[in-house]
Amino acid sequence: MEARKPISSDRSISSHKANDKEYLVSVKNYPMLYLMVRPNGTKSWVYRYLSPTHSKNKRISLGVYPNVSFARACEIWRDYEELLSRNIDPKDHREALKNSIVSKTKNSFNHFAWEYFDSLDQTQKGNTLIRKKGRLELICSYIGNDPISDIDSPRMLEVLLDIQAKSLNKDDKPTDKAERCAGIASEVFVYAGARGFCSSNPAALIKSQLAKSSYGHRPAITKPKELAKLLRDIETIEGDLNTINSLRLLALLFVRNGDLRRMRWADLDLEAGRWRLKPLKGQGKVNMVKDMVVPLPRQAVAVLHAQQQINGHTKFVFYSETAKKHQIISDATANKRLKDLGYKDIHCAHGFRATAKTILQEQLKYPLVLVEMALGHTTKDPNGTAYGRFEYIDDRSDMMQKWADYLDALREGRDTAEFRADAKDTADPNAQLQALIDQLGEDKVLELLKNKR
Repeated sequence: MEARKPISSDRSISSHKANDKEYLVSVKNYPMLYLMVRPNGTKSWVYRYLSPTHSKNKRISLGVYPNVSFARACEIWRDYEELLSRNIDPKDHREALKNSIVSKTKNSFNHFAWEYFDSLDQTQKGNTLIRKKGRLELICSYIGNDPISDIDSPRMLEVLLDIQAKSLNKDDKPTDKAERCAGIASEVFVYAGARGFCSSNPAALIKSQLAKSSYGHRPAITKPKELAKLLRDIETIEGDLNTINSLRLLALLFVRNGDLRRMRWADLDLEAGRWRLKPLKGQGKVNMVKDMVVPLPRQAVAVLHAQQQINGHTKFVFYSETAKKHQIISDATANKRLKDLGYKDIHCAHGFRATAKTILQEQLKYPLVLVEMALGHTTKDPNGTAYGRFEYIDDRSDMMQKWADYLDALREGRDTAEFRADAKDTADPNAQLQALIDQLGEDKVLELLKNKR
């Protein structure tokens, strides 16, 4: 018989291919746990043991891989080993538990949904639990009383399409509610399947059949006078400096809220005024940069020095001791504060990006290519190669400092004519075109104009 290397990780599982006959592969450091590989390519977990009550060899299936992951199989192994240490037959125990639950609940989706939800209490934040509870209640209103093993893909598709049809934004386009409901339902099926109560995960097959979600227009202030008021309102927030400083930096740097919340001290060079990061949306998105450098104006450095007094001893700039999952402030924190200030449907955290893009071009007359670089969007040369993260760093540093100074002037009610005066040479279209040619070269500008058409 061919000697097969024991499994030690998910990666090692992929090296075991289907043969003409099924075979078992042992799992390193987990005696009696095996992966069965069948000729059709199916891989499933098997636990083989000597029954303490019948004194004979038995085996029990733990589920199909990858529905039951390597880590989960090891967890079940530990549970069964503990039962054996108490002279309890795992298979008999599982059957007794299954029969008990079926007799009380008829194996309903409701039962497993709320049993799974209760298990999240120690790992999920309060706001996350509230959102997941709402989604589970919605799913259960459709299939809660159905036996979980009887729910198939056509039924799940019917349920999720109905949720999608009833969850539209103001532009009559679908939100992500159906997709998120599919996600929590999928988790429930995995939970029940790992315990032997269903053999498939119909929710996982449905996501690709749902319409792509759309949030519609994200509200943003794009007029200097209104922006001045917003900046002054932010300074009236009392108490939570984490939130105030995050809003200050969103205005100054106009990066995505998710990237700012994950800002790490290790990625900052406050002396040089640089922040190096890998934008979340740049990972796998063709029109987003995979890594970028954000020049930090003096005002941003001052805010970060203030944050050091709060969170300088932690990994994250916006560390939160109340966060259960990622140890950083919530993605909803900034938007909640803006709503509290009266900006619901007027301005949101993501809106600072539209604010900066509009005003930098319309008021300060910066060329689009520099603004796009600051936003983390890819900009290409005529050969299709995206500019590197250090391209035009001096020009972008100057722009970011001018932007920060402009925000100070707006907030303090000072005349901003000097900023428009600095850009008067580029206000004229011909002068602006010449400035672009000076910066990028004639060939690149011609190519940009050609693509624009």
